[in-house]
Amino acid sequence: MSRRLLIAAAGATALAACAPMAPGDGAPTASRGSQCFYTDQVDNFRGNNQSIYVRARNKDVFELQTFGMCSDVDFAFAIAFVPSGGLSRLCVGDTSRLLVGAPPHEPCRVRVVKKLTEAEVMALPSRDRP
Repeated sequence: MSRRLLIAAAGATALAACAPMAPGDGAPTASRGSQCFYTDQVDNFRGNNQSIYVRARNKDVFELQTFGMCSDVDFAFAIAFVPSGGLSRLCVGDTSRLLVGAPPHEPCRVRVVKKLTEAEVMALPSRDRP
C-alpha cells in the first residue's frame, strides 16, 4: 500500500512540475526582458559612492545601488561589470561586481534597482544624469 502511495505522490509531483507557470512566478515575461541591459552596451554612467546610473545603447537608464561604499565612482572615467555567473546581461534585481577607474581595481558590489522612466531621468540632477 505504501509503495502505491509513494508512486502516486511521485507522479503527482512530476505532473505539477510540468504545469504552466503564471506570470510573476519566475516565468520570463516581455516586461522582465525590457528591464535588462547588456553590460558591454553601456554608453555612459554617472553617480556617487552609493547610487550609479548607467545609460545603455538603446537609451534606457538604469539605477544601481552599491552594497556599502564604492569609492571614486564620481571621478572615474570608466567602469566594468563582472556579473555573477559570467552573464553579460543584467536585469532588475541582479547583482554584479563593479570595477571602477584605472587598475588596481577595488571591486564593489552593486544591484540593479530599476529601469528609470524618461520623467525620472529628467528629474535627476544634471550631475547624476548619464
